[in-house]
Amino acid sequence: MKRPVSYNIFMNAQLVPALCLFLLSPAAAEDGKSLGRKALETVVSHLGDRDSEVREQAIRVMGETGNKAAVATLRKSLSDPDKHVRIAAAEALWKLGDSSGLKTINEIINDKPAQGPIANSPLVELKVISQNNIRARAVQALAAMRGEKAEQALFALRNDNFGKIRDAAALQLARLGHGDELAQFIAALASPDEGIRHEGTSALAEICSRNAVQPLRDLLAGETSVRVKMSALDALACSPGKESALTEILSLSSGKNPSVSVKALAALGGVKNSKAFEKLSAVVEDTESDLILKLAAAGGLARTGRKPPSVLIRRAADSNSEEARRAGLKLLPDLTDEEAAPYLETFLSDPNLNIRLEAALQSLNRFSAPERKK
Repeated sequence: MKRPVSYNIFMNAQLVPALCLFLLSPAAAEDGKSLGRKALETVVSHLGDRDSEVREQAIRVMGETGNKAAVATLRKSLSDPDKHVRIAAAEALWKLGDSSGLKTINEIINDKPAQGPIANSPLVELKVISQNNIRARAVQALAAMRGEKAEQALFALRNDNFGKIRDAAALQLARLGHGDELAQFIAALASPDEGIRHEGTSALAEICSRNAVQPLRDLLAGETSVRVKMSALDALACSPGKESALTEILSLSSGKNPSVSVKALAALGGVKNSKAFEKLSAVVEDTESDLILKLAAAGGLARTGRKPPSVLIRRAADSNSEEARRAGLKLLPDLTDEEAAPYLETFLSDPNLNIRLEAALQSLNRFSAPERKK
């Protein structure tokens, strides 16, 4: 559900020049300077957008750049009318070394919906659900920001009045290595209810635990639901030890459902096995393969050090498919600055805002000083 359009902040007039100081060293290439400026303008122009989701995305990008010149403006966003924007600002500030947003996170978590003595009306129930969804997002942010130091608060939230928050706290504790919480999500994989199995696999895709690999293998051996297969493959893709599930992943990579095949090809990425390498290479080199499948396979190969073919990225950048363009953009970090620059130029003009902002982030991370990666 799209959040209401309700707010437009006034940008600090000094922000753009301050950020520009962050951009490029004198020795940087001229095209890099141009990309950096365009990327900066893309992000800054959306920090004050009337759409709260756009502001949230732009704030996320600023946090990822490491540019401390944005701290003052991000602090103002802690008072944004939209709580999702406040959470994004708190996380961005934390990444920039500023902990001033921690208070905001705790305030949102502690803003519990009222519980009456009788059943709520449908409208009130919807408001309760919305409020708890925001609280759950804040719980996720707290764990991401504080890590193990958030454990005491997370254990306390396991006793919250609302199941949504108890589950959110359990998930974050499982991510931090607590086996009892992890066991609850693994147990969900054996449920006869498809919805519960999907919730379990989706949670495991965030937890990324070695201990979940065998249960996920067992699930995939007899699973019929496409959405459960896809989230299970997402969980395997990020889990250490996924090599032991190679047989199941390879089988699904050649299945009839292309959406499942894409997930399986992505899950093969980083598997140090000749069969995985051969499968991914065959898809990339097959002239008959679907573009989305080829991009997924190229992404998998990139995780083992093989550079994506330039012709494939160009096809993605020129595609009418947003999915293909997103996939092509994700391959750019595996190229050199010189190779990536023309594609970033294209993606910075993409009609999709999410793609433009992600391209802006990559451009700022590549063509900026003093944080420039060697």
